[in-house]
Amino acid sequence: MIPQSYDSFSADVTWVSLAAMRQENVPRAGAVGRLALIVALSVAFGAVMAWIKGNGPGVSDAVGNISALWLALPFAAGAAAATRRMAVGALCGLVATLAALTGFYFAESFVLDLGQHSWLTDLSLTMGTTLYYAERGLVTGPVFGALGHWWRQRRSVAAAALIAAVFVLEPLAWWIYGIRIGGGAAYPVPGYPALWLGEVAIGVAGFSFLTRSRRRAATLT
Repeated sequence: MIPQSYDSFSADVTWVSLAAMRQENVPRAGAVGRLALIVALSVAFGAVMAWIKGNGPGVSDAVGNISALWLALPFAAGAAAATRRMAVGALCGLVATLAALTGFYFAESFVLDLGQHSWLTDLSLTMGTTLYYAERGLVTGPVFGALGHWWRQRRSVAAAALIAAVFVLEPLAWWIYGIRIGGGAAYPVPGYPALWLGEVAIGVAGFSFLTRSRRRAATLT
């Protein structure tokens, strides 16, 4: 059975975000459409990540577990909120995170081989895990949503550097984690050089893109 507390909480957060948009005199249709797009794309993101992760170990499992992508999502949602209030950007980041987790663990019920029982039992098992990560998303979603809002409103180099650093430094974090637990990390950095070099490259390219956007915005004004 899907945890009702998580289900109702996600709905409450979505409605609060919509109400906050409406307080800024955003037309109702525009606010609903923008929030619906954030939710739909976030659910799709989660489902795709589950499909990439797959049902076994290896490089696809490592890609599916890259944390930086899950932090870039609320950043993008906060930026897409196009609001003057940072709190609304933070709420949109939270909505995106919860929606993505829902999509991920719903898709996991089809992707994972959890034994010989019904799909509803599989769904109960996967969705039961959602609460653990949703509790952490209560922090990461609003923080990175606010960061995305900060970048959108100010074209902040610091905000761009922070989100880029998540990609650049994650491989190092996993390497340190692997040393601390004796090499048993789920994402063994030395084993996938192309993966972690690619993640670093994405961080550098992302920073370049965001700073170029800042310069373009400055020339237009």
